[in-house]
Amino acid sequence: MHPALFLAVLLATPACAQQGKPPDQPDPRQRRADSVVTRGGGVDAPDSVSVRSVEVRIGETPVELRITERPCDGPCWSAVNVHDDENTAAEAALDVIARRGGRLVELRHTGARNLAFRVGGETFTVDPNRIFTDAGRARTLANLSRDTPAARAAVAAFADTLLAIYGTPAVVVALHNNTEANYSAASYAPGGSEANEAEAVTLAPGMDTDDFVFVTTRPLYDAVVAAGFNAILQNNATPTDDGSLSVWAARAGRPYLNVEAQHGHRAENVRMIEAIPTWTAP
Repeated sequence: MHPALFLAVLLATPACAQQGKPPDQPDPRQRRADSVVTRGGGVDAPDSVSVRSVEVRIGETPVELRITERPCDGPCWSAVNVHDDENTAAEAALDVIARRGGRLVELRHTGARNLAFRVGGETFTVDPNRIFTDAGRARTLANLSRDTPAARAAVAAFADTLLAIYGTPAVVVALHNNTEANYSAASYAPGGSEANEAEAVTLAPGMDTDDFVFVTTRPLYDAVVAAGFNAILQNNATPTDDGSLSVWAARAGRPYLNVEAQHGHRAENVRMIEAIPTWTAP
């Protein structure tokens, strides 16, 4: 059986267009502690949260996929966090899981945004949110190292394995963080750097534009707007094929939702994640 298929059977349970991220050498003192998983309030016992790790390979390099989950009383959610330096998003998700349930699949390696790996003794680098289409894989390899057939094949196999382990929730949920004054909901407004990527934009009065929800379907967009959050609807007709998960999801016919918050805005990050079940319930 193909390794990705085997892992999917074993583990499956029910985008950041995304610029202005911190550099790839974060201060290791800022790496979050694993103990955050069980410190949320309202949990009857630490055993109610399940944490397990799966080692997968990209080329010759092993990386960890950390899966944290707790059953939900009502509608639940399953999210993926692919940038290992976006700790506020991961910590906020773990807070919500500990108190209310949910599921998070994290890509963990060095604490950096980008992922370095080896194929045939050579080192390559990719952005893990640019690996879900062939054009995206070619572009991220060329931009961060170099594009070769062997490297691109290794990245494609890794992307397939990651998606298989993540599974098939009703809505694909991604969690990302950004930095002040670089990339925000305002980037998608008329005249913004990402304006062509948006079909619709709603900026909620009084809300920091660094904290927003990016979606690929009109029903999700309308639900986020009704909840009073900044909302972006992806232009699915002519999106830039950068290999991001939102582009892959739109092509695959899978509804997609990205909770994007500024680094350090943990309370707002939690508030948006807590609203996910109301937006994604059938």
